Amino acid sequence: MDDSNMRHKEINKYKYRITLPVIIILSLMAVYSFHSIIIEQKRVSDTRNRLVELKTTAYYVYTKSSGLEYNLHRFKSLVEELKKIPKENVFYKLIHANDDELFIVAKRFIDATATETQQAMNTALKNLDNTLSTIINNTFENYKSEINTKIKIEYAILFLICILGIIHYFLVDNPMRHELNRNAREKETSKSTIRKLAERDTLTNLPGRMKFYEESEREISSATRYGSDLSLIKMDIHDFKTINQKYGQKAGDKILAGFARAVRKHLRRPDSFFRVGGDKFIILAPHTTSKNAINLTDKIQSIVSNYRPLKDIPFKINTGIASCGQEDTTETLLNKVDNALKESKKKGPGSVYLIAESTQISEK
Repeated sequence: MDDSNMRHKEINKYKYRITLPVIIILSLMAVYSFHSIIIEQKRVSDTRNRLVELKTTAYYVYTKSSGLEYNLHRFKSLVEELKKIPKENVFYKLIHANDDELFIVAKRFIDATATETQQAMNTALKNLDNTLSTIINNTFENYKSEINTKIKIEYAILFLICILGIIHYFLVDNPMRHELNRNAREKETSKSTIRKLAERDTLTNLPGRMKFYEESEREISSATRYGSDLSLIKMDIHDFKTINQKYGQKAGDKILAGFARAVRKHLRRPDSFFRVGGDKFIILAPHTTSKNAINLTDKIQSIVSNYRPLKDIPFKINTGIASCGQEDTTETLLNKVDNALKESKKKGPGSVYLIAESTQISEK
């Protein structure tokens, strides 16, 4: 499965390396093509405006309107500007066609204005007008064809980008998104598993210290708020270190697992059983009086002593019991039950020691 995932990730990497550069290159081509079309339109528009202005200015010169000198000078300037049109301009070939016919006709018109002969002016203006009209019309047709071709190329590139974008989404992005979601789910599952392992002891399959603090806070808070009974029973295996040294750690683990299994089977549904470290166990018993807690410990002692998997290695259990008072918190109740367990150990193996709500000490 891991090899398959690795191959899948490598394939997706190659897809990214192929599709993304192609999309980027095509996008740059589309931008360049669009820019070229705009530049070409601007160039054609400017040149066409000059040709139209040249025709208009020639008419002003012919009619000898006010500013004759200015119009004549403007006419000559426009002719010079048209001579400087670059070769890449669509008008260049038309303006310079037929051995520069436009410039020859323009020169004749200028010469005719110097003679001031009406017939010569009429002929020169007519020739100039025909030549300019032909250039403008031919340019429009040529430009229309050329710009349509460029627009088709632009649309083709944009269409190709869209197709590649769709392919990229379904073959690369979508699988990668699913992969990321799957990784996120796996990470969350791993976190949940780690959290559960931290809360639960693997040897005895009992909840650990972290879970005990969480549940005890809730149960003690409920007991003090509503004045209900609550008992805490803490047990450990007497001289467990010696058992480990004498019989080995494997035997010690067997005792811990067997003890946990035997006790858990015979607890009430509301009771919670925890391993809080080493050979120490706690029972959180809500709605349980001190007397009932003592009866429960008697029952546990009897169960353990008669539990067949635990008969190979004899051991005793020390037990401390503390009842929850109105002013108790998790910390104070734990201190009580710890003290009760210490007193039980002083009395010897198998002893039970109780600290009641009033903190008066009784023993068994």
